[in-house]
Amino acid sequence: MGGKLVKPSADYKQSFLEAEREYEVEGKPRNASPGMLLEELEKDFEKYLEKVTNEEKGIGLKEGYVPVSMLWLVDEGEFIGSVAIRHQLSDRLMKMGGNIGYSIRPSKRKMGFGIKILELALIFVKSLGIDRALLTCYEDNLGSAKVIEKNGGVLENKMEYEGKLLRRYWIEIK
Repeated sequence: MGGKLVKPSADYKQSFLEAEREYEVEGKPRNASPGMLLEELEKDFEKYLEKVTNEEKGIGLKEGYVPVSMLWLVDEGEFIGSVAIRHQLSDRLMKMGGNIGYSIRPSKRKMGFGIKILELALIFVKSLGIDRALLTCYEDNLGSAKVIEKNGGVLENKMEYEGKLLRRYWIEIK
């Protein structure tokens, strides 16, 4: 399984926008471009790149938010998915979201890319000095649960969050 993590870049803009269209058709929230509509991304991609750079540096964050590194999994020049790595845990992130949130574009799911993106994200997390990472997924997201468990995730508990059952996992960073 190939693939590498890169910082968001105009080099992958077209592939990224194609993936965003896939997410839109699917009707699920997008992890890679929070707060920006697809039309905004198409018009002003530089604004998006500036936003993710600032978020990583902790610039312009909403109250209660923490610095986050956005990275993209690319393979053979194609955007495959994204991972948001939160540098610390807020009270909200301790319940939902955790240190790492990832997403694989719909057309690339069930091909092993979920396992790969999390494996690579854990290496990056270690470089931030984090030795234990929290990840969460909804109870009905069995694919994500398997990805987390295959990367060493240990289920701490299940809890209700906004009316849905949520799994909370910890991964020891080696």
